[in-house]
Amino acid sequence: MIAIVSDSHIPTRAEKIPEQFREKMKEAELIIHAGDFAEKPVYNSIDEYGELIAVKGNCDFFDLPNSETFQRNQVKFGVYHGTGITPRGNHKTLQKIAVQDLETEILITGHTHHEEITELENCTIINPGTCTGVGGGSSTKSNPTMIELHPQQKEKTFKIKLLELENGKIQEKQTKELNLQH
Repeated sequence: MIAIVSDSHIPTRAEKIPEQFREKMKEAELIIHAGDFAEKPVYNSIDEYGELIAVKGNCDFFDLPNSETFQRNQVKFGVYHGTGITPRGNHKTLQKIAVQDLETEILITGHTHHEEITELENCTIINPGTCTGVGGGSSTKSNPTMIELHPQQKEKTFKIKLLELENGKIQEKQTKELNLQH
């Protein structure tokens, strides 16, 4: 399982990532953080859980790459926070970044604090929302969210679970099967 989080904003807007989500990260074979840790100790604490791929958000003032790519289950993924995209989360711009700039089939992004799983022509956009539920920019405070990505036995196939923490319990807000075989 791949645990995908973003926009933690600790300690500037939130105190900590909820324990329920930290447990999910500890169970994961890979953790993706799509930016806006806010401070390096937050990065370091997540890095201790296991393999971490992370990118720089507009609120990160320590050394991180602007984008990353990796492969799982015969699919190339890109990770990019979303800083500088106007309007925030614009699908056309994210699609260009995924397909042309990073040459990926799935782009993991953040910045908007709004969770989404959107299939576009030639790519899929995954945004886990904010793992602490904080507002900012164009968003308001909400329940914390994250995504679990489960590679399936069939090549280029994944199960995506959007998780929301509500009243201290993790709820599956959305589940989607993604088959990228062409």
